[in-house]
Parts: sequence; C-alpha cells; structure tokens
Amino acid sequence: MAHGDGCFVIQKNSESKKKMYDAIVVGGRCGGAALAMLLARKGRRVLIVDQAQLPSDVRLSTHLIWHAGVDRLRQWGLLDTVLASNCPALTDFSLDMGELVLRGRPPGTQVGAALSPRRLALDKVLLDAALQAGAELRQGITFEDVIQQDGRVAGIRGRLQDGGAFTAQAKVVVGADGTHSRVARAVGADTYNEVPKESGSFNIYSYFSGVALSGVEFFSRPERMFYAWSTNDGRSVVGVIQPGQAPRPARQDTEAYFFKELDTMTPGLAQRVKAGQRDDEWLSGAIATFCRQAAGPGWALVGDAGVTMDPVTAAGISSALRDADLLASLIHQGLASPDGLDAALAGYQTQRDEVSVPLLQLSQEMGKLAPPTEDVIKLFMALAGNQPQIDRYYGLFAQTVTPADFFGPANMAEIFAAA
Repeated sequence: MAHGDGCFVIQKNSESKKKMYDAIVVGGRCGGAALAMLLARKGRRVLIVDQAQLPSDVRLSTHLIWHAGVDRLRQWGLLDTVLASNCPALTDFSLDMGELVLRGRPPGTQVGAALSPRRLALDKVLLDAALQAGAELRQGITFEDVIQQDGRVAGIRGRLQDGGAFTAQAKVVVGADGTHSRVARAVGADTYNEVPKESGSFNIYSYFSGVALSGVEFFSRPERMFYAWSTNDGRSVVGVIQPGQAPRPARQDTEAYFFKELDTMTPGLAQRVKAGQRDDEWLSGAIATFCRQAAGPGWALVGDAGVTMDPVTAAGISSALRDADLLASLIHQGLASPDGLDAALAGYQTQRDEVSVPLLQLSQEMGKLAPPTEDVIKLFMALAGNQPQIDRYYGLFAQTVTPADFFGPANMAEIFAAA
C-alpha cells in the first residue's frame, strides 16, 4: 500500500511473515561495515545491503586514517590485519611552508601512527569482521525507498539485479551510502553548514611506485597544497590540491600540469616522484561539504552520508569510524532501554556535531587555500621550535586535539608567550 508521502507502508497482516532485523545498514564500506560489526558484536541482528559487489575499490579516496581512527582499529582488534595487508605505519609528519618546516607527532594516541590502506584492503577487513560477528550481507541491491509504519521508518525496499523487488524490515535503518545518500533523500534529512564544491578544494592525484618518503609530507604553497604518503605494497599516493575555482587542466593535460606544478613549487618532491613510476590513472575531483540531520524516527546516518568534509584535511575515514562507534553504542543502548530507540538516537546529532562541526569548519576554511592572514603567519612563526605545540597542531588533524583546545585563548597565549 502506498503512503501519501510516497514511502512504502508495511501491510499489517504480512509483518509476521517477514524477518525482523535490529538494524539495516545501507552501504557496506568503511562506515557501514564498522557500524554493522560493532552492532553484531553486541549480539544485534544486522543486515548490510549494498548495490556493489563487495569489497570493491573506492577510487576517489586518499586513504589516510589519522591516529584516532587507527586507535579504534586497534581497540576493535583489526589493526594487525590492516598492517598485514602490507600497509606501513606512518609515524612522522612534516609541513613544509617554504621558509619554515614543522615536523612533529600528534600527542594523545595509543598506536602513535596513521595508516593509508587502499580502500579495497580496509573495507574488506571491516566487512569480514562484520560478517564474522554475525552480520548478514545482501549485495547487488539498489536501495529505492524506506518503508514507513506509524510515522517512523521500519525497513527498506529496493531492487535486485534481476529487477525483482526486495524488502526488509528493521527497528532502525542506517544510511551509510555516502555523500549522495539515497537514504538521506528518502527520509528528508535536513542539510546545514553547506559549502559548494566551487568554494572548496580541487584534488589531483595518482599512485606511484619507488618514491622515497618520510612519513606523511605536506607542502603548503600559494593557493596549493601538495601531499605524499605511502599506501599498500610499496606504493605512494601523491597529489596537489588547489582552490575549486582555479582553472583545471584538461584530462589529457593532467600529467604535464601536475609535474609543472610540482617542479615549480616543490622541486625536491618532484625529483623524488620522478625517480619513481606512476602505476595508475590520474584521479581528480571536488565535492560540496555539509552536515546532514543525523537521525529521526527509525533512521540514522553515518559516515559521508551524515557529514562530508573537504578532503584537504583527509578526515573522512577517521570521522566515519568515530561516528560508527558512537552510533553503535546509541543503537544498542536504545534497543535495550525502556525509553526506546528514538530516545537514544535523539542525542546522536548533538554528540556527533560536537566533534564533527569544528572539524568540518576547519576543513572548509583550509579548503579555500586562501593566502594566509598576518595572524596565521605570526602563529606559525611562533610555533617554530616549540615541539610540544607543533605536536598539538598535528593533533588537530589526528583528532586527538580539538580545535577549541588548540585555538583557544589560553593555548594561543601560551604559544606566543613561549615564542
């Protein structure tokens, strides 16, 4: 029976014939697989549905997992498996600003390293762990809409690869289906803190073998940010980020453009990259960034479906793992509580945004790649030689130091007093 708002409504007399899940997770990549794993480990009945055949690669990703995310992999017992995919631990960090280079290591971390596993490797580890914990997986299913009952989401309907109909019921449906989330659209999730992709960064990168690197390397130049770090199997991801409104090269000119930028602004890195060999295609893209309403009656969002950040801070995977951890705890609590699931989910957005919004705003500001203000220049000059504060600056990106703590008046006064 069709509901007035276009959603599908469960026929009461058919409920007993359908299997009821505690949670349906639409999207089986890192955020969705992590959430499903955590819920299944708590004894919850979980179904993962995905349009793709998993695991599969995610092409537009720079793969970096900052320290807070790596610490979670360790807590979940998955770190050794990720490392075993021939993915090196990244312990050293440098920001080269031309006349000033800041080197450091973020504080407040258990593992003391970042990782950059290719998504084919990371997503497989998380998905395998979810299935081992008891989650079910249905692949090749295109999500079409939510099912509603008594004013709340109660399941999903979709389409099988052969065109047949698919329906499933659950106490909560979670959209883990990325920036262009169909679940978010189906439930009418509000969007806020929006910045169009033209006002953010535009990323050009590829993969190289045989490039000598020292941990995670950033190079800040006028309206440019270059980056390089190692991923699986002796390969490195190397890229340049420019303002979204800057002229972009034609696809056939990408390589010439990339190396001209590299030669002109970072000749040392250019020499090391040229000593290696590009072994993949050129990738590029820009995205709009935003927050979405985190939850409603019978539904929630996780990962990029809920918060999409500018890639300039490489925060996406770490944030997805954090939000999956938070959401799994709230769903489990709600299912076990007399107050119910919706009461538990009512606090999800506040808790998520307390961490996510400052990071989103930091990434949106950095994504402009605007010339540094006089205050910013003074700050970086004051940081020179102050190793504890340099480490705390890296902690902003590692998600072990909050923007409020680092940029707060007390810490700013301490930095300048020491300088």
